[in-house]
This record gives sequence, structure tokens and C-alpha cells, in this order.
Amino acid sequence: MCGFTGIISKKEYNDDSIRSMLDSIRHRGPDNLSFYENENLHLGFARLQIIDLDPRSNQPMIDEETGAVIVFNGEVYNYKELRQDLQGNGVKFKTTSDTEVILKGYLKYGKSILSKLRGMFAFAIFHKNKVFMARDHFGIKPLYYGFNDKGEFIFGSELKALISNKFFSPRLNNNSLFSYLELQHVCGEDTMIDGVKRLKNGYYLEISNIEESLYPITGEYFKFQMSNDKITNLDDAIYMIRKAVHNSVELHKNADVKVGTFLSGGIDSSYITALTKPEMSFSVGFSEEEGKFDESGLAKKLCEILGVKLNRLIIDKNEVFENLDDIIYHLDEPQANLSSIPLYFLSKLARENATVVLSGEGADEFFGGYELYREDSAIEKYLKLPKNLRKGLKGVSKILPSSGIKRRMEKGALEPKDLFVGEANISSPSEIRDILSNRYKNGTDARQFTSKFFKNVDELSGKQLVDLNSFMQYDILLKGDRMSMAHSLELRVPFLDLEVWSVARRLSSDLKVRGNITKYALREAAKEVLPEEWYKRPKKGFPVPFRDFLREDNFYNKFYEVLSSELCDDFFDRSVVLDMLKEHKDGVKRNHRRLYSYYVFLVWYDLYINRRGIC
Repeated sequence: MCGFTGIISKKEYNDDSIRSMLDSIRHRGPDNLSFYENENLHLGFARLQIIDLDPRSNQPMIDEETGAVIVFNGEVYNYKELRQDLQGNGVKFKTTSDTEVILKGYLKYGKSILSKLRGMFAFAIFHKNKVFMARDHFGIKPLYYGFNDKGEFIFGSELKALISNKFFSPRLNNNSLFSYLELQHVCGEDTMIDGVKRLKNGYYLEISNIEESLYPITGEYFKFQMSNDKITNLDDAIYMIRKAVHNSVELHKNADVKVGTFLSGGIDSSYITALTKPEMSFSVGFSEEEGKFDESGLAKKLCEILGVKLNRLIIDKNEVFENLDDIIYHLDEPQANLSSIPLYFLSKLARENATVVLSGEGADEFFGGYELYREDSAIEKYLKLPKNLRKGLKGVSKILPSSGIKRRMEKGALEPKDLFVGEANISSPSEIRDILSNRYKNGTDARQFTSKFFKNVDELSGKQLVDLNSFMQYDILLKGDRMSMAHSLELRVPFLDLEVWSVARRLSSDLKVRGNITKYALREAAKEVLPEEWYKRPKKGFPVPFRDFLREDNFYNKFYEVLSSELCDDFFDRSVVLDMLKEHKDGVKRNHRRLYSYYVFLVWYDLYINRRGIC
């Protein structure tokens, strides 16, 4: 895995901003730093060597015949097959790398090469004054772009690369704060920084002639769609899931460096580890007390059964305290999922013994793993009421103070498309308006992005599509990339594979959620290699005892310092926020998740908008 940056100018380019941009993301590729320059184009590349360790595979890579140049981050797992196909068509190669396969494939097939690639990728190709960029089907590898104050087109693997351009003046995207407070992340192509966009998963970008215009045009080559050709037979589903997952794991294991796995006590990482059987797996926890915040004991037990060595770490809360702001810095975007914390330490642990790890991300979204995919019994009684009565619940809820009853009544008044905004939802719109400064109260509600995914599909499929296009993109995969790359570790996700998706998209609803059992067909498929204790385990996520941390003096004081600042007043009702903090400290309410989202945003703002520590 690697990182790249670039600057494209219509005029002759003659400053050294590309070096500061690359330096900001050198953690993504410490093995080699390289640059390419011509009168209109400057590229920087940081390489983490995984496949083909030959220096000839360093980037930026130039095709000697055409002068085309590429920068590429990721892995193409079927590159050997594609290479043979290209050689059969007379194409000659200088290296054995997947980078050259993408470049030669583009020169041969144009943008249609994208449909042939199986893997995780973000790349940019420059040929005859034309720019072509693309991201992988599922959005595993990142790519940001925008314009600096000089009108130059700038891009990079992380947001901090663009911020590090000395001619870029970061400004807050006011519309994004509202949805961030709803979901713990910003969804869609816009970021929290005005004018900076993400290239979305399954999209490409083209600039047809950089001498005439730097304006980019984007196009979609892939999107998540459920199939009407449903698999309804359990035995058929088990066979196809096993075949697809086995094939994907075999491809993802390929590397010229040490490969390990992340392992919790859950089914997803356990299934991947059982199929991979690596030399070593890695697991972390916070406390062994009743196993509440530590599943690494289960990981140890499974490794003993599989004959795999486990490297296990119990995270000290003082380490969390000392590294919290560094975690926010490396996340790159304001992202308030607490599981980023253990993932940061897990990645650090793994990098001491491996360069590549396989993990279980994507299984919940593909196979129906989240508890919210089941009917919510707490609001079921409201959903059974006639529509007219349900609409009245909204009016009644408005006069109630913030509480669990208020939130359930608000939800009971809504249709599924208005009710469900994703697995990461932590605040209702009314709670957000109560806390936000007037300037931001009318920001973009997440439902403006998510409601479209319920069109022409059943409710469960609609919920999955919301999470595939939002939670997985801007939470799960974002933190997976940033926390692993913070420690120069390549994270691979075998469930996020085209063959696996071709099966998952066909599963009938009762093969995904059956009664109270989530990921039903996947659990049945995993029986082949996992003991019953593992394939039947309910989902726990990545438990973090932050509720308890925030009641301790050092964490409380750290949060108080930020939440009582003048900066907090710019965005939030400071008195309400501090009341929430006191309520939490005194044990009156559990406000830790919302308080954490405020803290993350304010620290991020100071780092990325005020540029403290960036430039």
C-alpha cells in the first residue's frame, strides 16, 4: 500500500509544494519517496513495498513507449491473469508489478480496464495532456481532489496532503457539520472542507486536456445493486459463499512480505483467519473484566484450535489518553467512531511483525450483520399504528425533553426511508438542532443522502444499501485505511471482493436475517472451519470503555478544556455541551458518544482548518 499526491497547472509549475504534500503522508509508504515533474505536472509517491520489491517498480512509473505516467495505491489481485491477457495481445512488460498492468491495460483498453480489475485501488494516469483517475468498486482506497487558491488542480491519497499545499486555504463546509453529528462521519462526495471532494467508490475522473481546462468530469462504472435473481435455497447459498470467500482469501494472501490477520471473537475475522491460517494473528482488548471490553481471550482460544500464533495486547487507558489527538490527526476527516481507538493500537501491534494483514470488514454490510437490520422491538408498537396516528407522534415528541421515549416516538412516526440513516446514527435531528449554533442548524440532514436507497427494494435491502454507500464508505473503510496506514501497514479485506459481492447481492432476505439471527447464511457457511462457539457468536463490534474513561479526571479535564473553549462557542451551545459533560461525569446520563463527536470535530478543526500541526 502506498500514498500519492499531485499538482496540475495550466501554466508552468515551479514551486516545491509537492514535497510538503508528500511529506504529510509519508507514513503511507516509508520504503521509497519519489517525484515526477514536467512543466504542467508534479507528482509525489510514497511506496510501501508489498509485491515485486524490485526498484524498477517504484513510482511514479513511466511507460517508455508512450510517455504515460501512473501513480497507484492498492493491490490488484488478478494482475497475473490480466498480464497474460495483455501479453497475448502483444503488450510487453518491464516489471512484474500490478502497477504496470494497470498502466498498460489503460493504454490498451481505455477506461474499460476498470471492469477487469479485481482488487482495491486508487490511481491517476497522465497521457497526452489527459488525466484519468479511478477508485475501486467498493471504496477501499481513498482519493481526494480540489483546487488551490492559484487555480491548480491538486489531489492526494489523504486530505492532509491537500491541506499541506501552501497555496490552499482550508475553509469549513458548513453543510457537512449537521450530517457528521448524525452519523459520526460526513457522507457523500463532499468533505468537511469546502471545495475538496472525494472521488466516490466505483467512479472515475477525467480531464480531457489540461492545457485548455482543469475542470474534471466524473463518471460511474459500478454501483451497489441488489439482484432480482435471488438465491433462496440455503444449501446453494452455503456452497456459493464458501467458493467465493475461499477464492478471495487465496488471492488476498498473495504478497512478497509477511501476512497476518486481525482477530476478534466475532465470526467475520474468525472465518478469515481460519481460511488464511497465517503465521500470526493480532488481537487487542481493554480489560479482561467479565470479557466486556476484551474479546482477545476468545481470539487466543481459536488460535490454539487452529494452530496459529496470537500476538495479543491489552490497551492501557493512559495510552489512549496520550494518543487520542494523534488518532484524530491520522483519521484525516472528523470521524467519531470509538472503534478507531483500538484499531489504531491493533495496527501498531501488527506492524511490529507483519506488513500485510487480512481483516473481516464488509461482511456485515454484504451479508446482513447489523442488529438494526432486525425489526426494532422498541418501536414496533408504533410502526403498527395507522399512518395518521403515527404522524401525530411527531407532534407529541416535539414537546418532550430529550430521552429514549422521545427518540422512539420520533422513529415510530417515520417511514423506513426516513427512519434509517445507517448503523452509525448517534443523534436525532432535533437533538442536533438543540446543540448547534444558529449558523449551522440548517445543514444537510443525512436523510437527503440516504432515503434514495429504499427505492424499489425491500426494507432490509434498503438498509444494506444505505450502509454500503455511507457507513461502510466513510466510517468502516476510512478508519481501516487511516489507522493501518498510520503505522505503514497494509490492510486487506477479502469479503470486499467482486465474486463475493456477486453472491451476497443475490441472497434472499431470510438468508441474511432469520428471526434474531443476523448473517444467517454466512454463519452456516462458516461451520466448515469454525467451532459452534464462534459461528454462533452475536456481533459485539469493537467495544471501547470510553463511557468509563470520560468519568475519570484526566479524560474529563481534557474534554473540558476543549469543550469550554471559545472555539466550541463558534459551533455549539457551550452551556448545553458542558451540562452534558457534567451529567456524564456524575453518572446521570451516558453522553460519551455525543461528547466524543464534539471533541473530535473541534480538535480536527484546529488541526485541519487552523492548520495546527499540519503546516
